[in-house]
Amino acid sequence: MGKEIQQVALNLLSEGTRIEGEISATNDIRVDGIIKGNIKTSGRVVIGPTAKIEGNIESPGVDLLGLMQGNIISSGLVSLRGNSTFTGNITTAQVSVEVGAIFNGECRIVPENAQKTTHK
Repeated sequence: MGKEIQQVALNLLSEGTRIEGEISATNDIRVDGIIKGNIKTSGRVVIGPTAKIEGNIESPGVDLLGLMQGNIISSGLVSLRGNSTFTGNITTAQVSVEVGAIFNGECRIVPENAQKTTHK
């Protein structure tokens, strides 16, 4: 038999795209544009270096390389990369803040199992 090819679905909002409103998805999302509104997904969210987010994110994993103002709720890892700027509060199981990242807010570490019962 031949090899099976697994297709990965990715929602991409490229640079130059501007969205105002709520985004809900079941797959990963990568943002390189501007979003004014909340993002909720059961996939991972990557906020690229050219992205600007004003709103909240609820996702199992968030990787921030751009600018964000809002709150993050994650059952997994939230990574604030070296040139990112984040203003808001984070509730997550794990957080990583690289040297050079700007983080203005509060962070609450909650084990993944506790979050499932808290955020139903």
